[in-house]
Amino acid sequence: MVGQAALFIVILVTLMYAALSLLLRFKFKEYSNVVEEMPFISVLLPCRNEADNLQDCLKALENIDYPSEKITFLVADDHSEDETAEILQNWTSKAENRILVPFKKRPEKGQNGKALALAVMANRVISGLLVFTDADCIVPTSWCRSFVQAYSKDYGLVTGITTVAGDRLFDRMQALDWWLTLGKVKVVSDAGYSLTAMGNNMAMEKEAYLKVGGFNSVVQEVTEDLAISKALYNKGYRPIHVVNKASLVKTKAEKTIKGLLHQRKRWMRGAFLLPLIWQVLLGLQVVFYIGLLIGIYYVPLWTIGFWLIKIFFQSIFISTFSMKTGIKIRFLDFIYFEIYNWWVSWATVIFYFCPVALTWKNRSYL
Repeated sequence: MVGQAALFIVILVTLMYAALSLLLRFKFKEYSNVVEEMPFISVLLPCRNEADNLQDCLKALENIDYPSEKITFLVADDHSEDETAEILQNWTSKAENRILVPFKKRPEKGQNGKALALAVMANRVISGLLVFTDADCIVPTSWCRSFVQAYSKDYGLVTGITTVAGDRLFDRMQALDWWLTLGKVKVVSDAGYSLTAMGNNMAMEKEAYLKVGGFNSVVQEVTEDLAISKALYNKGYRPIHVVNKASLVKTKAEKTIKGLLHQRKRWMRGAFLLPLIWQVLLGLQVVFYIGLLIGIYYVPLWTIGFWLIKIFFQSIFISTFSMKTGIKIRFLDFIYFEIYNWWVSWATVIFYFCPVALTWKNRSYL
């Protein structure tokens, strides 16, 4: 009975990846509208201790292909402990459409400093599209145009696609993790339900932003992007995910296992904002590896067979999704990823329940 239950879990997850692959293949939505006049855009960039990343990020922002008279860059230093403030001051002084927004209020214990900084910057914008990225990201030249071509008032929010850059095996495994997770988000979004947004790659109209109370309403959430996406959905908006080369943003990989676990602990806390059914589905993927071990002990041939089928469909899903942006993944990385995914899934669960404070940007959260 135990072996049969374990095999059932393995088969269920295998079927889930088969279904995801089919949905991605046949139900994938592309969003592209004819735009007669480019709207005003405000790019918001909150920064904290980003001196090592800002040079590449700011250079990419300078290269954005958008009418200079219709784009404004707002940046804010969230009480950095390095040279971030000086770098931003120097950069904003070189063009009239670059504004360094003062951010004097320090976050109270448990408050999200990034959300507070974003709220201060957004208050400076009267109308138009608010476009968001992070200092450890490189945006493409077509980035803003891709949002404009996809946006509709009914959506409220548009999320682009983000991948992890880096040549190390550890970097590439993180990238596959992102492809897998965001691929699921895309499939669900195309079916009409938005799970989350990506704070490093998204656009929101100011009118929609105000209707949900802006970032001031989610300052207690560590994952402010997920929280505001949920608020928009509850207000009747239907946020979408745009996946193409034009919207592909590259972010830097976590350098250490410790950094990765803190990142995933933050994400896991945000996952508890999702509906119960989605929490169950996410938990099923963790339980899968327990079922796999038990199944191999009791019914090894059937379990290993379905495990291989699961790896096949999982790899097809990731490969199909990444190719939507022109990114091709190395064959062997799919094999390595199954080992990585096994480890990181359980390491995240264990670390989440460890009595260790969540640390992000040199700040601790309850």
